[in-house]
Amino acid sequence: NISLPSLRIDAFSLDVMRKVQDIRKSSLTFAPEAGTQRMRDVINKGLTEKEIFKGAMDAFKGGWNRVKLYFMLGLPGETEGDIEGIARLSNDIAALYYSLPKDERPGNGRVDVISSTSFFIPKPFTPFQWVPQNTSEQFIEKQHFLSGKMKEQLNRKSMKYNWHDVNVTHLEGILARGDRRLSKVIYTAYKKGCIYDAWTEHFKYDQWMEAFRECGVEPDFYTSRERSREEILPWDFIYAGVTKDFLWREYMRAKEGVTTPNCKEGCSGCGSRAYEGGVCFESKNQI
Repeated sequence: NISLPSLRIDAFSLDVMRKVQDIRKSSLTFAPEAGTQRMRDVINKGLTEKEIFKGAMDAFKGGWNRVKLYFMLGLPGETEGDIEGIARLSNDIAALYYSLPKDERPGNGRVDVISSTSFFIPKPFTPFQWVPQNTSEQFIEKQHFLSGKMKEQLNRKSMKYNWHDVNVTHLEGILARGDRRLSKVIYTAYKKGCIYDAWTEHFKYDQWMEAFRECGVEPDFYTSRERSREEILPWDFIYAGVTKDFLWREYMRAKEGVTTPNCKEGCSGCGSRAYEGGVCFESKNQI
C-alpha cells in the first residue's frame, strides 16, 4: 500500500490516489488549514467550504472512508468562532459520509475523520513575519477549547483529534525568526546533549531553556512581540525574490481578510519578475 502526504482537494489529486491505492485504500489527507472561510481568506488559502465538501464526497464515492484533515491553531486574528469552526467542519465532513445510502458507503459503513492541529509559527519572507506568535499558554488554552468542541459534535464517535507538542512549537518559533545571537545558544544546547531533537523521546526542552538563560538570551523576544514595519529583520539582507514592501501589503490585506489571486490570474507585483523567468513571463496577463 502507498500513502501520500497532504493533497489539494481536487479531482486531479483524487485521480492520482485512485491509481496508487488501487488495491487497498488507506486514508486521504486534506489541508483546509482553518475552520472558517474568514480565516482561510486571512491566510489566502484560496479554498472554499464548497470545494472542501466536494472533495470529501468525491473521496467517499471513490472508496475511501478514512479522511485526515490538517489545521493550524494560533493564526493571526483567530477567534474562538474560528477554532470552533474546525470542530464543525470535521463534523460536517463526517455527516457527508453518512448522507450516502448505506449500500454506497465504502469500508464497514463507518467513517473516520482524523483532525490534526499544529500551532502556527510565523516565518521569514512571508506576510506574517511581523506578527507575534501565540504563547505556550495560549496554544494550550486553544487546544483544550477545540478538544471540548470536538466532543460536542453530533458525529463525535467518528471523529478523532490530534495535536502538536507545544514545547516543540515554542522552540521552532524562536529558531524560525532568530538572529546571530542564537548561535551561542544552539552550541550551548548541543553541549548539553540536545542533538536528536526531531525525535520526541530525545527532545530536551528544559536543556534548551537552560541554554537560553546561560547565554542571557530572552526567548520571548523572538516569538511574543509584534514587529514594526521599520524594524530591520535579521534576514533582510537576503533577497528571496519577493520584496519586503509586497509582503507588508499582503500583511495589510490579510488583516482585512482580502485574498490575493493566483499569479497566473494576474501579477501582484511581488518582485520576483526580476528573475526573468517562470510564471511572470509565461502568462499574457502579467504586467
